[in-house]
Amino acid sequence: MRLRDVLDTGRALSALVKLAVSLILLSVFLQCVACLLQPISPSAEFAMFCVFLLLSPLAYLIRRIRQGLQQRPGPRRGAERTPLLPSGEEVE
Repeated sequence: MRLRDVLDTGRALSALVKLAVSLILLSVFLQCVACLLQPISPSAEFAMFCVFLLLSPLAYLIRRIRQGLQQRPGPRRGAERTPLLPSGEEVE
């Protein structure tokens, strides 16, 4: 956010509303996670941690593979040419 955005009351108010909504949603999400994890035994917590450790590298590999597929250069539509001076003539 730039300084002129803060000085503009419309943009500043919009940014503050977005920030407030984001913080409220984050708080609700964390409360839901805390409620779900409270009755779980330590062995189940360890199992979830192990699954997380296995899924994180897998998700990273899938992301890398998908990025590699999208970065292929497209077919060329014409030859790239560089301008050449006529041979035997001097440049003035």
